[in-house]
Amino acid sequence: MENREFKGVWIDKNIWLHPELTLIEKALLAEIDSFTGANKAFFKSNETIQTEYKISRPTISKSFKKLEKLGLIKIRFDGRVRKITYQAEGKIFKSSRKENDTQPVNNLPTASKNETGINTKEIKDKITIKKQETIILPWESKTFENIWNEWKQDRKERKITSYTIRGEKAALHKLYNDTNGNEQHAIEAIGQSIANQWRGIFPKEKKTRATNPSKEQLTNYLKTGDI
Repeated sequence: MENREFKGVWIDKNIWLHPELTLIEKALLAEIDSFTGANKAFFKSNETIQTEYKISRPTISKSFKKLEKLGLIKIRFDGRVRKITYQAEGKIFKSSRKENDTQPVNNLPTASKNETGINTKEIKDKITIKKQETIILPWESKTFENIWNEWKQDRKERKITSYTIRGEKAALHKLYNDTNGNEQHAIEAIGQSIANQWRGIFPKEKKTRATNPSKEQLTNYLKTGDI
């Protein structure tokens, strides 16, 4: 049951004019924005969104990942339900579209401070850096994404030096190679490292069971010395 009185979706101009969003992403973000506020959040599942928007689940997942990486949304889990909120600070961007207003949209001075006393140039620089530091996970499932974030949080709580961007990419590449691209093995390895409070991830080697030679192979070996 929805916790709002739905009267339509009004799309904020900062969303509509955002140069990096597709039409689907703008619609999703506007929907999330309509839920955000008064301690409320967007809670619809991917299955519900798929039914309402008539788009595939991979498209939904990629859209949410992109919006989160751009700092436009924040995704949380309370154990049962995913809650997504619109992040106001993610509105800041430079639009290439001209407005008829006397003041362009988010026309930020290069070195001045806005009314709140925050240096807007610093904010734009931080957003630019965040976009450049995107980490692509070797597996796209939410299960892997969640346990990888849990692993990084566990390291942080144990005061282990955080990954650099290059270090995190290298760790993911090594994990992929060590597990031969098997996502389930990778998830199990991360869970094992968290449980044992290890500093690194050490996938278990999958041992192959030795098989006894057949009678025919044994006879051939006795005759020729080869199996």
